[in-house]
Amino acid sequence: MPNSGNANKTKVWLSLWSVYIIWGSTYYGIALAIESMPPLLAMGTRFLAATSILIVALGIKNGWRSLLIPKTEFFNASLMGGTLLGVAIGSVALGQQYVPSGIAALIISALPFWIAIFRTVDHNPPSNLSWLGVTIGFIGVAFLLKPGSVTPLNGASTGLMFFWAMVIMVGNIGWSFGSYIAPRLTMPKNPMISTMYQMLTGGSLLIVTGLATGEKFSEFFDATGASWAGWSYLTLVGSIIAYSSYVWLISNAPIGLISTYAYVNPVIAISLGAIFLHEKISVSYVFGGAIVVIGVLMVVTIESKTAGTKK
Repeated sequence: MPNSGNANKTKVWLSLWSVYIIWGSTYYGIALAIESMPPLLAMGTRFLAATSILIVALGIKNGWRSLLIPKTEFFNASLMGGTLLGVAIGSVALGQQYVPSGIAALIISALPFWIAIFRTVDHNPPSNLSWLGVTIGFIGVAFLLKPGSVTPLNGASTGLMFFWAMVIMVGNIGWSFGSYIAPRLTMPKNPMISTMYQMLTGGSLLIVTGLATGEKFSEFFDATGASWAGWSYLTLVGSIIAYSSYVWLISNAPIGLISTYAYVNPVIAISLGAIFLHEKISVSYVFGGAIVVIGVLMVVTIESKTAGTKK
C-alpha cells in the first residue's frame, strides 16, 4: 500500500510539472501559430491531429474495442471538450491576436477565483481569507487592464485589446466551470481515452466555428514555417502530454493543488513573450501581474490547508 501511495504521489507531481512548464509555454506556441494561421482552424486542427494520433496509439496498444465507451461517458467527455477546449482555448487563440501572451496567461491564472465563486453558488463557500485573496487578484486584473498598463498587439486600440481580454476571461470562466464539475461526472476510466474524446469534440467545434466565421483552410495550409512549428508543438506536447496530464489530475488530485499551475504559467508565459515575441513589460504590467499572482497564491494556499484540515 505505501508503495502504491508513493507511486500515485509521484504521478501527481510529474503531471503537475508537465502542466506547470508545458502550459506556460503554450501561450508562445499559440502566438507563433496564429501569426499566419486562422486562430480557430489552427486550434481545431491541432486537437483533431492529436486525436488521430491517440486513436492509432490506443487502438494498437489496447485493441480497437477499448475505444468504445458508454453514451454517458461520451456525453460527459464531449461536454468537457466543448467547454475546456472549444470555448476556453478558442477564446485564447482569438484574443492573443491583440492581447500579449503574458497578459492572457495572467487572466487565465484567475481560475482559483472563479472556482471560489462556483463553490459559493454550490453552498460550499471558501473562507474569508480566501475571499480576500480573490479580491486582491481581481484588483490586479483590473490594474493590468486599465488604459496604458499594457501595449496592445498588431496596432490594436486599447479598447479592442480590452474587449478581447474580456473574451479570454469569459473563456476562462468556462474552463473553471468545467474543471469544477469534472470530478462529479462519469468519465472514461482511461484518461487518454477521455482526452481523445474531449479533443475530438473541442477540435470539431473549433473548426466548425472557424469555417462559419469566414476562416479558410487555404490560409491555414499557406502558413509560415514558424507557425507550423508552433502548431506542431501545441499538437504533440501541449495537447497530448500536458492536456492528458490535466485530465488525469482533475480526477485524481485536489482542485486546490491543481490550481497551483495558475501562478506558475504566467511567469513562463511572460518570460517567453518578452524574450522571443518582444512583448513590452512596463512597471504597471509587472505590478499588476504581481498582485494577481499574490491573490492566486493566497487562495490556493488557504484552500489547500483547508482541504487538508477537512481530511
